[in-house]
Amino acid sequence: MDEEGKVWPSLRDYLWEGRLCMTSSQAYPVDEGCELLLAILHAMSIRFVTQEQTVQSFFLGIWREARFFRAWLCGQGLTQGSEVTVEGRAVMRMLAATRRVDAPDLASLEFPTLHPWNGLDRGTTRQQRERVMAAQEALGRMLRYRFIRQAVAGQPAIALIGYELGNNIPLTRVLWTLTFPDDYARDRLFGWLSHQLDRWSAWGELAANSGSRALSEHLLLLRFADEMIDHG
Repeated sequence: MDEEGKVWPSLRDYLWEGRLCMTSSQAYPVDEGCELLLAILHAMSIRFVTQEQTVQSFFLGIWREARFFRAWLCGQGLTQGSEVTVEGRAVMRMLAATRRVDAPDLASLEFPTLHPWNGLDRGTTRQQRERVMAAQEALGRMLRYRFIRQAVAGQPAIALIGYELGNNIPLTRVLWTLTFPDDYARDRLFGWLSHQLDRWSAWGELAANSGSRALSEHLLLLRFADEMIDHG
């Protein structure tokens, strides 16, 4: 029940139709809109998400929709610039707490990230780097789709694992792998992947449904999103 005495079917319905003044229909149900809202607020609350990353991660490459959605978030008071507001964080937590039982995995709303200025180098911070990487791997183990560091044919590698996939006989499958010349190069990419732990479930679904090549292409698009072309 809201402040005017109206009874809503759920908190999500109140947020979507009452607070945000959106409508729901069979073509675009409340849960679908709320899950997109949750995913974007989650990403923006953890790291700086550029415009192109928003386009590629959430809007299938459609720039106009991404620009409109970010402007709409700001107009609703859920974001300010690139930051999530206090109300935006409260909305994010409510949406995370009211998901369906069969909804895709959601990474922790707050998880440690490895920023470049924390010192990825070849020696002086190796132990610190390993501690952070191990902590990231531990968080990933809570997800159905998870990136892990392992050796492949004697080389350092990263693999994307799908845990217990399939309805009749659930199997754990390797969906994607990439090998590296040394563990430093591997950890550099793993640090970048871990910085986006909230997207692992979506990336896992992409690899499971469209294949490893589709995931590789998507990761390359994201990795170089918004980078300037060097004419020097």
